[in-house]
Amino acid sequence: MKIVPYDKKYKTAFIEMNRQWISEMFVLEEEDIAVLEHFEQSIEQGGQIFFAVDDDDEVLAGCMIAPLPNGEWEIEKFCARGMYTGTGAGSACLRACIEYAQQKKLEKVVIVSNRKCTHAIRLYRKNGFVEVPVDKEKFPFDRADIAFERVFQYE
Repeated sequence: MKIVPYDKKYKTAFIEMNRQWISEMFVLEEEDIAVLEHFEQSIEQGGQIFFAVDDDDEVLAGCMIAPLPNGEWEIEKFCARGMYTGTGAGSACLRACIEYAQQKKLEKVVIVSNRKCTHAIRLYRKNGFVEVPVDKEKFPFDRADIAFERVFQYE
């Protein structure tokens, strides 16, 4: 397994994996569709998607870090093929997003999720994210009932 940045050849896999997991656990919302239809704009604005791919270049997981209109950055559209694979692919993608944030010297990164996503929540906490109140204006998803942030300190 290796971690690679966004390439158009992974676009369909990224969209399909996100649609699948969201539809299996929740309802695909208008905001989901908007993000999935226009995520390349976030990349053009400095965001990035990191993919874990196997030796056959098949996508195992993906995680996007993107700028928000208010100047903050968010980790979003975090997905894995088969969801709880135990391969470490999702963890590696999340770490790649964190390293990207640090390279860009971002002050803070936010995540919004749902308490049903217990595996993801454990992963966020393990990687230094702390729970904060959910801002429904910033995160308009119906399913959003938990939020996290990680603040970075630089010397």
